[in-house]
Amino acid sequence: MKIKVSQLGNRVHDVKTTNRNMEKMYDLQLLMAQADDIQDKTPIEIINMQRGMLHDSIDFLITVLGLNKQEKDNLGGLEFAETIQAVNYVFERMMGMSDEDIDLANKKEQAADKSDKD
Repeated sequence: MKIKVSQLGNRVHDVKTTNRNMEKMYDLQLLMAQADDIQDKTPIEIINMQRGMLHDSIDFLITVLGLNKQEKDNLGGLEFAETIQAVNYVFERMMGMSDEDIDLANKKEQAADKSDKD
């Protein structure tokens, strides 16, 4: 499938949902879920989990997208939140969602968030 991650540049990446790439995706999703469960964790454990998640997120994007040097440099300069947005976007695409599906899901989430605040 063709995926363009605008935070990294204008190139469209050809991403295959090979077993290797899907395993990387699931491993990172599991790590992210574990990082959300910080109850009963020491500050050092939490920092180590978050650091591991950051490194694995960067590795995931570099590997799955096949980033070139310029894109790797762009990735290194992103804010953490932008990196996680890029990772989540690639996850959604690898799970079969189109850009239109993702836009619609984001709009529904924003509408739900707005109604919760009202």
